[in-house]
Amino acid sequence: MLITLSVIVTAGLIGWLDLPGLIRSKEWKELAVYSVLLLLATILSVFAANLWEIPSPLYLIIWIYEPVNQFLAHLTGT
Repeated sequence: MLITLSVIVTAGLIGWLDLPGLIRSKEWKELAVYSVLLLLATILSVFAANLWEIPSPLYLIIWIYEPVNQFLAHLTGT
């Protein structure tokens, strides 16, 4: 719990220091990308800090391309 809280506080401090400059200069696209990446990094950091298992992205790629592979194999007769 303390590790999770420290990760969230650290991410909040980073956002608190960087985001006002982007808002003042009205860089809205950069602000959106920065916010999404900071949120994603915070979530993944919480997972890593708590030593939680994250499934491999390779499983998603296999799930997507397996039907394509079977279709191509059916077309070629292999």
